[in-house]
Amino acid sequence: MRLDNYADLGRHPVQLSLYLNRSESFRDIFHAHQGIEILYVHRGNGRVMIGQELFEMKPGTLLYFKPFQLHTIRMTITEQQPYIRSMLLFDPAVLLRYTEPYPSLNSFLLHIWKHPFGDQWVDVTDTDAMDKLFHFYKGEPQANRNTPAQSEKVLLDTLSLLHRIQAIFDKQSAVGRAGSALRFSPSVVAILAWIEANYASEFRLTDLARHVHLTPNHVSYLFHRETGSTLTNYLTAKRLQQASFLLKTTNLSVREIGHRIGFSNFSYFCQLFKKHNGLTPAKYRMS
Repeated sequence: MRLDNYADLGRHPVQLSLYLNRSESFRDIFHAHQGIEILYVHRGNGRVMIGQELFEMKPGTLLYFKPFQLHTIRMTITEQQPYIRSMLLFDPAVLLRYTEPYPSLNSFLLHIWKHPFGDQWVDVTDTDAMDKLFHFYKGEPQANRNTPAQSEKVLLDTLSLLHRIQAIFDKQSAVGRAGSALRFSPSVVAILAWIEANYASEFRLTDLARHVHLTPNHVSYLFHRETGSTLTNYLTAKRLQQASFLLKTTNLSVREIGHRIGFSNFSYFCQLFKKHNGLTPAKYRMS
């Protein structure tokens, strides 16, 4: 699991990446973000797994990920079918104070940040208008990213785009959901639920297999076929996601956090965390 810090939210708490072709640099790994990510698909088809839910991705898909929410995107990329997307990534605590004069926008931001339920995706019908919208913001002259003027511009553009996105989600909520939701098989649903309940304990594939009434080999095969990930990679991602969350939201020691998420070997936990996140747990906490 990688906690993506390509947008350093400590130094740049509000960032935009608009109409970007990700075909060559795309990787379908489990990961999480420190902030809220809002993603719009201009071109491309695939699937996204958010927690234990699976959704279709296609041109017009608009979705968001909450802070520290584990997810993975799998796209089918060819020369004829590139993956082009726009993304807003921001620290909601920073953006919140700028939305206070606008009660409706403030409420929407709080909803996508902290509300435990609610749809995290919509299918936009007027894709031409969305393409033009993101092209407009992408096409404006860009100043140096580190200047106060550019930081102000990015903030105002993000607020404006968030206002447009709020209107889309409000409209979808009023008319009801049209289905791009997919389903895991009952066996994989049971596997995911078991991992969610037991990720902090010592992992034994035989225990999981016994719980879902399948052979160990079939458990591994089914999980990889439907999620694109091995059980080991997913379990590691789940543990490191929880570690990242605890490092940022509690005063627990690094050693205690490692123990709580299932690592009995403290040195190994620190090495694994740095390998996946680029920082030691202690440095990540201070970042």
